[in-house]
Amino acid sequence: MRKYRMIVALSMMVCLMTGCSGQAKKYDTNTLVVKGNGSLEEVAIEDFSEIAVQAEELENYIDAQIDQYNDENGKQIKRTYMNTKDMNNVKLAIKYKNIDSFNGFNLLECQYADFAEIEESAIRGTYTSVDGEQVKHTDFVNVEKAKVLVLPEATNVVVKGDILYYNDQVTYADGVATTSGEENAVIIFK
Repeated sequence: MRKYRMIVALSMMVCLMTGCSGQAKKYDTNTLVVKGNGSLEEVAIEDFSEIAVQAEELENYIDAQIDQYNDENGKQIKRTYMNTKDMNNVKLAIKYKNIDSFNGFNLLECQYADFAEIEESAIRGTYTSVDGEQVKHTDFVNVEKAKVLVLPEATNVVVKGDILYYNDQVTYADGVATTSGEENAVIIFK
């Protein structure tokens, strides 16, 4: 019976460990994965070769920043993966409980809300549908129960669901939306 419990515990640990780093292994560019429950996972890839910092120092610094944020705000974020073997290509994955924790930790002003709750001023303009058609914001269809993501930063975005519309600050191909970072990128998905 003891062996059985140990095998189950080890299996659960392996599943948890591979699940946590799944997003990091999947993406090779800066990517924000937005889940339907409002949680997010950010995969960041940075070059630290020009900075005189050791891998262990960098890991300790990031962990200290996460701990400080969680101490002040409750457990909201978690580092799920970090690879510092190549300081030219450091890969970090952080899981956020919601958009507020993402904004707070990164000092950003992104929005994530139900379509019915978003202010019209945030979504004014002309959009592209996934079919490539140009659509005015007043002519959206099938947006009940849709979510709206507004991002001011340049990154790749993967949503768990189907993208319905996106504005001119977004390009979309093969399930990945790429935001320009020039103005607010708006992605509407379900």
